[in-house]
Amino acid sequence: MTTAIIYVRLSSHRGDVDPSTSPARQEEACRAYCTAKGWQVHPHVVRDLDVSGSEKGLRLNRPGLREIRERWAEVDVVIFAKLDRLARNVIDFRTFANEAAEQGAALVSVAESLDLTTVSGKFVATILAAFAEMEAATIAERTLAGVEATRKLGRWAGGAAPYGYQVVAAPDGRGYILAPEPGAAAAVREAADRVLSGESLYSIAHDFNRRGVPTRSAMLIAQGRTRRTKPAPWATQTISQMLINPATVGRSRHRGEVLRGDDGMPRQLWTPILPLDDWHRLRVVLNANGEGVEGRGRRRRAARLLSGLARCAGCGRALYASSRTHRSGRTVPTYTCAALRNGQGCAGVAITAELTEQYVQREFLRMTGRLPVVEVVTVAVDDGRRADIEAGISDLASQMTERGADVTALAARLAALHAEREALPAAAVTEVRRIETGRTFAEEWATRDTDGRRALLASAGAVVTIHRAKVRGSKIFDESRIDFQLGEAGDIDGIHDPDD
Repeated sequence: MTTAIIYVRLSSHRGDVDPSTSPARQEEACRAYCTAKGWQVHPHVVRDLDVSGSEKGLRLNRPGLREIRERWAEVDVVIFAKLDRLARNVIDFRTFANEAAEQGAALVSVAESLDLTTVSGKFVATILAAFAEMEAATIAERTLAGVEATRKLGRWAGGAAPYGYQVVAAPDGRGYILAPEPGAAAAVREAADRVLSGESLYSIAHDFNRRGVPTRSAMLIAQGRTRRTKPAPWATQTISQMLINPATVGRSRHRGEVLRGDDGMPRQLWTPILPLDDWHRLRVVLNANGEGVEGRGRRRRAARLLSGLARCAGCGRALYASSRTHRSGRTVPTYTCAALRNGQGCAGVAITAELTEQYVQREFLRMTGRLPVVEVVTVAVDDGRRADIEAGISDLASQMTERGADVTALAARLAALHAEREALPAAAVTEVRRIETGRTFAEEWATRDTDGRRALLASAGAVVTIHRAKVRGSKIFDESRIDFQLGEAGDIDGIHDPDD
């Protein structure tokens, strides 16, 4: 007897009672077709729920289709309610159809009554798949055009609101806009004030986590807008991205670019959480302190405490941790110098990472543990409008090259922006401040993660030099190979001895 396995797919699953193309209705149609044909239905129904047929990252690698591949030997027919449940483009459809044929199985679509074991069925199926592909492309084009029009009207185009905001109906009833959410907006303002007063992002993140200030992921979980069950904690990068987000001053992006008005300057589309001058100053401060600015992406996290800090005594090259296989077969993290294998003339060094880190930690806390931490930060003292004006000039210049552009009007706006730029200071003005934190190095070390501890070592001017082993192949860890020093007393960023 012919055995058919039912395949069900739905891009957005709203439950089995969904009256449209719900999983239950798809399965019901397939079972009825199998009954009419006298086919035996495989006891397992394969489902791809909340999976798009147009998803470029999955396509024929959907979990459900991978499962069918594992069951080729068990089935003669793969049946689905409609052709577009299986594929949204001709290439994917033909690829899967050929794969099924090679495994001795046929594809059957209920809605189109297609039996792909026949020549006519294959021909009609290919034509229908082409239409499905065109429909998917048309929907995507309409959606993109709708989003673009919505944003140009100053409306929120959809999705979760950025941190600090909530989505509300527009006052004129046309679409939606963003409005500050009181609790989250207060957290944004607090973080901004603390950064501008000279506090570090790490200190703020630690305090927010201690106080239980809700993160964006925590709010999404509470709203049921994510499958995550555990919220992510605050981190320095999270706070930095929150503060420099253009949405914080009422701006919106489209295709990676901030929406601009006819004068070339960014449009304010909704109530800002931060004053524009403060936002500009924040960008200058975070840029100067290297604490994450727009366009830099995520900061690369170091794998080990001394990665990049430890140095080879032979060539001065920075050491990074790698895994070495011990004679016993055990994998041991090891700091190594790559100069030898790179043909750079150094004999190289290698030392066990964990024992080296324990030694450095012990020595560092012995030398600095009771001393207070002093944070060195850069504070902006101008409003930093230069970036906005430069971007506006570039945008207007681009508009002037477009067909049908009103060159005269654009040139006048361009001249006005050039005049604004000329009125700015020659460069952004900043100053460096040293701020007492009220915490000792031992207290900070106990609360920080690996990156935070590396920052403490760097702030103290730590220099870790690794020498070659005196006895090659020795199994005994030799601490004398490690030369650990701090910067000169009084000149170390981050250290101040109250007894001096």
